[in-house]
Amino acid sequence: MAINKEMNTLNQDNTNRVQEIRDIGDFQKLRMLWDDLAKKQGAYTPFLCFDWFKLWLDHFLKDNRLLILLLYKGSEIIAIAPFLLLRERFKLITAKKIELIGNVYSPVRNFIFNDLSIEEKKICFSKIFDYLFYDLGDWDVIDLKPFLGDDENLIILHNIIQEKDYQNCKEVYDENWYMNGINHSSDEYFKNKQSSKHMISMIKRRKKLEELGKLEYKVIKSDEDIERYMDYYYEVYGRSWKKKGGIGPTFHRDLGRFAGEKGWLRLGFLFLNHFPIATQFCIVSNKTGYFLKVAYDEKYKEYGVGNIIHYESIKYMIDHDSIESIDLGAGSEDYKKFWVSDKRQMMRVILFNDSFKGILLALFNNRILPTVNKYKSMRKIKEIFSNRLR
Repeated sequence: MAINKEMNTLNQDNTNRVQEIRDIGDFQKLRMLWDDLAKKQGAYTPFLCFDWFKLWLDHFLKDNRLLILLLYKGSEIIAIAPFLLLRERFKLITAKKIELIGNVYSPVRNFIFNDLSIEEKKICFSKIFDYLFYDLGDWDVIDLKPFLGDDENLIILHNIIQEKDYQNCKEVYDENWYMNGINHSSDEYFKNKQSSKHMISMIKRRKKLEELGKLEYKVIKSDEDIERYMDYYYEVYGRSWKKKGGIGPTFHRDLGRFAGEKGWLRLGFLFLNHFPIATQFCIVSNKTGYFLKVAYDEKYKEYGVGNIIHYESIKYMIDHDSIESIDLGAGSEDYKKFWVSDKRQMMRVILFNDSFKGILLALFNNRILPTVNKYKSMRKIKEIFSNRLR
C-alpha cells in the first residue's frame, strides 16, 4: 500500500483532486509550495508556515501519523489541510481521531488556502470532507480546534457540514482576549489605565522592586546569541510556578532560533542586577503581537513582575514595531482583561463517522453528556470516573 496516494473525489473531476501526504520525507518536499500559501495568511503566517509545522512535528509527532491533504485545481495546490491521525481518549472513550496538527503550544490551528473566494472555499471544504468520509473512512471522530469564533473558515466549514448533514457538534472551546485598531503611541495606549487600581498597584510594587537594585528590560529579536538567552528563559521557567506543568525541553529554544531568523521573535526579559527574573516569549507578524508564554521567578511574585513584563513588552511592540493588534492567546485569566479590551470565543467543531464507534461517540457527546451535565450529582460521578481513567 503506497504511503503517498492520490485520489480523485466526488465525480472524478480532473480539475480538483486530493493528494494524501503521510510520509515525513514527502512533507519535506513541500517547503516552497507550502510557504507560498502560508505567506497569504496574514498575521497567522508564523504559525502556518512550513518551518512551524516541521518544528512541531519534530517535537510532538511521536507515534501519531501524518495525514496532510493537498487540494489541487489542475496542477496548482489551492489548499492544505494539515491533519494528524491519532488514537487517544475522546471524552472518556478511546477513539481513532483526526485533528489539525498542533497542541497547547499552537496559537493557531487552521486550513491553509490560496487567495480564494467564499464560494471557492466552500468547494474546497466539500472536497476535503467528502474525501475523509468516503475515501478515507477509517476513523471515528474529527476534532477541529480551536477556531476563533469570527474566523471565516470556521463559518464556511460549519455551513458545509450542516448542508451535508454530517453528525456533528459545535461548542465553545476557550476564549481569547485581544485588541485591534491600535494606531497610537504606548503612552496613549496606557493613558486611560493610569488611574486604575491595577496600574497603581503595579507602579507601587515596581518601585519596591527597584529598591533592590537595577531593573532592566531587554528584547532579543534575532537568532544572534539566542542560545545564551534561551538558557535564561529556561532558568526563569524552572524557578516559576509553571515548572510543575512541564515544558517541552527544547521546543521554545528551537522556536526562538527559527523565529529569530525570520525576524518575528520578541523574547523579552526583566533583569534585576543583571539576573533574569521574568521572561515573555512573543511573536510579531503583520502588525500583530502574539503573547505565547510568560514566566517569572516565584521569589519575586510579590513585586508583580508578571505585570511589569507585560507592560514593557506591550510598550516595546507598540513603539518599536508599530503593532496594531495584540493577541494574548487562549485563556480567561483575569490579568488579560486589564491589558486588552476585547474578548471572543474560541470554537471547536466535532464530526462523527457513521462507524459503530462514531455513532456511539455521537450519542455519548450529543445526548448523554449534556444530560449528565445538567445534574450536579451526575457531574460528580463523571469527574470521579474521568479521574480514575487518567
